[in-house]
Amino acid sequence: MRSALFAFALLSAVPALRAQDRLSFDTASIKLHKGEVTFSADPSPRGRRVTATASTLLDMVTYAYGVRYDQISGAPPWAGSEHYDVEAASEGEGALTASQAKEMTRSLLAERFQLKIHRETLEVPVYALVVARGGPKLKPAAPDATGGNFVRSGEKGLHMEATRGTMDQLVRQLSYTAGRVVENRTGLAGYYAYTLDWFPANQIPPPDLDAPSMFAAVQEQLGLRLEQARGQVEKLVIDRAERPSAN
Repeated sequence: MRSALFAFALLSAVPALRAQDRLSFDTASIKLHKGEVTFSADPSPRGRRVTATASTLLDMVTYAYGVRYDQISGAPPWAGSEHYDVEAASEGEGALTASQAKEMTRSLLAERFQLKIHRETLEVPVYALVVARGGPKLKPAAPDATGGNFVRSGEKGLHMEATRGTMDQLVRQLSYTAGRVVENRTGLAGYYAYTLDWFPANQIPPPDLDAPSMFAAVQEQLGLRLEQARGQVEKLVIDRAERPSAN
């Protein structure tokens, strides 16, 4: 009987030990952003600090868990409308790695926002990126190319330039403006150089705007095609979230 009780005590202690081992910040300040939001910045690590300006809870969740906004469900209305300024720091030597900064941010959200989540995998409509008839219009990246890709917005939509980009990076970027997940089904491996100008599929263009749709741009400029399909997509479900506790 005593051995059984001892074993039960050990098992009961496991979650507590795991919680203690989880990385967390040593100091953190979360304050409601005052005044009009004219500039916002998602959580960003620098050295041993992570800061955010006018960031919503949804912004923080996408950073901490590496998901897109369309992958999150169950959030309270204020999670996307109330903005916070965050200053968090961890003692020690050397800069935080990306994974350490994200794990500490997850701990911060659990402690201060009482955030509780679970994950689900659902079959949902997606776009499949495939090679169009006629073949791809992609150039192999130069052997000495070191850059990745960048996107900027302008009056005519979005402009992407890649000097050493992959198809996985391309579908990840398209997913942000497609209104649904884009899956890489091109079968194309390696690194490519390309440019793409398109108007987001999840926005309504002005009537006088002469800019290609995402679907037309991908086919005409890259020699690829977006087609409707179904796929397995991971969803992050928020079970509980409270406004942050006082500093």
